[in-house]
Amino acid sequence: MSLTKLETLDEPIPFAKLSASGNDFIVLDNRDRSFSSAASLLAQRLCSRRYSAGADGLILVEKSETATVRIRYFNPDGQEFNTCGNGGRCAARYTHLFVKDDRKITMETSIGIVKSEIQDKSVKLQLVAPTEVRLGLEVVVDGELFKGNYVQIGDPHFCVSYKNIRNIDFVTIARKLRHHDALKPDGANIHFFEQTARDQMKIRSFERGVENETLACGSGCVSTAVSTFREGKSSPPVTFEPQSGIPVCVHFQPAEDIGEIYLQGDARLVYRGEAMLEALFGFPENPL
Repeated sequence: MSLTKLETLDEPIPFAKLSASGNDFIVLDNRDRSFSSAASLLAQRLCSRRYSAGADGLILVEKSETATVRIRYFNPDGQEFNTCGNGGRCAARYTHLFVKDDRKITMETSIGIVKSEIQDKSVKLQLVAPTEVRLGLEVVVDGELFKGNYVQIGDPHFCVSYKNIRNIDFVTIARKLRHHDALKPDGANIHFFEQTARDQMKIRSFERGVENETLACGSGCVSTAVSTFREGKSSPPVTFEPQSGIPVCVHFQPAEDIGEIYLQGDARLVYRGEAMLEALFGFPENPL
């Protein structure tokens, strides 16, 4: 890997750490585009836990001609992705705090412009509507049948109803499902959910790019809420309890043609800091 782009960065690198329902992100102000060419490498290094700042993802806040700001999302493996419910709430709160003091923030993403409303330390974020919903997709892993719903909402998600999700070896199962032939060519984020009422669910999420369980996944909650509504098994608004225990709520009109979809939950500013170049170099070949 060439590190030339990292070596040319000026230190210190100012950043903010925000967390939404336990899903944490490093946010960089990239309105002068100083981090654009190194974004993928920055994500790989800054998001590495214990060796650097550590996070579930990197967010770049940039200038936009069509919205308050433009937002770009990167996984810890350096891959850029399209949409993120929890990351979007963090980006909106960051923009409100440090870019434009407005309660209503619009954000340009790679798949369209989304709206958000800041409510103290909580954010209500619009997500794009799903472009594909396949109900009852059957996938077999190690002789066990997993029947779930495939939802494309910016990125692919596979949502499976399962019992006692807090007491299973979720990561082992999810890692096998994530690359399954039935979910090719891109694989999918994997979500196991346990419904406790028509408007309440527990959920666990395994995310691509992180390649592990995260404490919450906003777009996974939206995918689960929309697909179970299509099955006639849930009614919005649906409140989810992710692995972090910090709830998020999915709002949409209960109609055949689902209109605007919103994800509401906390988006806390954890700290602001400065990363030195030492945070980007000297990594072992395969960090844990």
